[in-house]
Amino acid sequence: MSRKNKQGKKKGDKVRTAPGGEHAPAAAGGGSGSETPVPPGGTVLVPVAPAWPMWVNTALMVVAVGVCLYMTQHFEIAKYGGEELQAELWGCAEAEGVSCDAVANSPWAELFGVPLFTWGIPFYLLLTGLSAMVAQGRREFLPLIAVFGLGAAGFSIFLWNYSVVELGNVCLWCKRLYFINFGIVGLSLMAGVHKDFDFERITVPSGQALGAYVLLMVLSVGGQKAFRASLLGDEVVEELKSTAELEKEEVKTGPFVDPQGPAPALSFDITTEDKNQVVLTIEPDDAWKGNPDAKVAVIEFADLECGYCKRAGGQLKRLYEAYGDRVVFVFKHFPMDPKCNPGVNNLRHRRACNAAVASVCAQDQGRFWAFHDLAFKNQHQLKPENLATYAEKVGLDMNTFNQCVRNPNSMARVRADGAAGKGADVHGTPRIFINGRLYRSGNSAEQMARAIEMALGSNAKDAQAAARSVGNERIPVKAVPAGVPDMMEVTYGDQHFFMDTFESGVVEGKAATGKHVVPGTRMSWFAAKDACEASGKRMCSEAEWIAACQGAAPVDDNGNGQFADDLIEGTAYPYSDYHERGRCWDDKDRDAMRPVYTGEMPGCVSKDGIYDLTGNVEEWVGDKPENAVLLGGGFDTSKDHARCFRRNDTFGAGFANKRTGFRCCKTPGS
Repeated sequence: MSRKNKQGKKKGDKVRTAPGGEHAPAAAGGGSGSETPVPPGGTVLVPVAPAWPMWVNTALMVVAVGVCLYMTQHFEIAKYGGEELQAELWGCAEAEGVSCDAVANSPWAELFGVPLFTWGIPFYLLLTGLSAMVAQGRREFLPLIAVFGLGAAGFSIFLWNYSVVELGNVCLWCKRLYFINFGIVGLSLMAGVHKDFDFERITVPSGQALGAYVLLMVLSVGGQKAFRASLLGDEVVEELKSTAELEKEEVKTGPFVDPQGPAPALSFDITTEDKNQVVLTIEPDDAWKGNPDAKVAVIEFADLECGYCKRAGGQLKRLYEAYGDRVVFVFKHFPMDPKCNPGVNNLRHRRACNAAVASVCAQDQGRFWAFHDLAFKNQHQLKPENLATYAEKVGLDMNTFNQCVRNPNSMARVRADGAAGKGADVHGTPRIFINGRLYRSGNSAEQMARAIEMALGSNAKDAQAAARSVGNERIPVKAVPAGVPDMMEVTYGDQHFFMDTFESGVVEGKAATGKHVVPGTRMSWFAAKDACEASGKRMCSEAEWIAACQGAAPVDDNGNGQFADDLIEGTAYPYSDYHERGRCWDDKDRDAMRPVYTGEMPGCVSKDGIYDLTGNVEEWVGDKPENAVLLGGGFDTSKDHARCFRRNDTFGAGFANKRTGFRCCKTPGS
């Protein structure tokens, strides 16, 4: 006989007495909410699911709450806390490909202005309570835990991919939470959720859980906001000018002229990224601006072809306007090309060396900073002929400039900066040192202002007030307004026209525009022209399209009749000078994705209220077949290359594929 009693019970089964004296196993975990009906005179055996997986899950959720609390505190102190509060992050030592601070300063570090870790606090607190109840027999909550776990695991995969692919760095504390999220799923399976999962059973529990989550969320976010406010204080100081305002002033006053004389002789004992102790020295021939007698120095290692450096350079320019009388700003070259930089092993930016040498030659004529700004603004064009154009634009003597770029001494100066960066364990760009301290808290002017204020001797409250007043230049994403017109009026210089607010679709052979319209694809220039004319409009010219995208009158600098191959007079993207991932429908997989409905990306809007000029579909422009060209890039244009000055004249006017579209223009009064 097997190890069963006469009733056929296995060892370990729990039983309850049925009407008439029979026995049946009790509900799993000992609760009564999921008892199995017992027929009179019979016994129903239900295997008992173990309670220990949910007790383990409860413990894991407590750990996760602790991680979120710790990382929320670190996030807020790193960005808004005083110098006396800064501390090394325990459990996430900096290493190759590992940087919690780099991840914490990425676009996905916050959601609606609140750190992701803060959103995790109510989530894991809720799961702590649910797991404990399931362990004590309330199995109706088990499917809900599994669903939450699956959602968290999926989000973990997304964040991991973003960290590895986009940032090149991972956060070890984030990684630990990813493992915990997958653990929720595994422990739910061990607890038997797959045996009795039923969507109908989670309707009522999910409503209760939602109410609890909202309460916990209000408390958690409220606590985070209160903590940030305590770090920032209440004092208000004058707001810094935006980069756009500074550029407008330069148009009126002319190119910035470098200060005369050698850079101030300053040295700092620094702790490098690799935790080595070295001396960082400002050399006499370093590019500099600001107060040469200042006690605070901001030293930047940068590459003129580096996108992150471009963004940091714009923020440092704002800070110079605010602190130029109290701080000295120094630039050291660190091009990511071993040809001119002994501090790097692999070629990453093939035009960086030439750009660095050209800027050295601009410095010799007192125009380094003007050249620096122009090269960053037009970073997509750094060929030798482009560099010569920038040199001429800032007022250099071209004979002297051309001789300088051929002089080996110019390259030697760039290599000397690279050697200094190598000695300081610089592994990438930008790298910023404020009074010898490696700055790690992001590249926004707001964040850097706090560190500068602290270096100047401000107390924590005053420094945070200054940081808060600097503000964020990022234009907030707003929904497409109700009743937005089909066409927008655009006027810049001698350009005055109406342009379709959205990319055009085709309905019965006519161009159709509006929000949530399927944009025309597989359009040749000829098909686009016919559709525009059938609707009483015309094709946009290249000059009109560029004016609408960059928000400024275009100039044909090289006199070739084209405008998308010249200097940027306005912004590089419809919304700003800097690419923001997620603003427009770009950098998508060509095989897996397709263009989306018009207006689906409300952040991809120009200052005139025109949507989707970059990304989604490349747009045909030109009044004649010989002038036909595609502009703006498409949904599959990689990285940050879907921009206003993205000119594709590779194919003729008859070319069409799934990424070619159009929009129409109209002359006022026509």
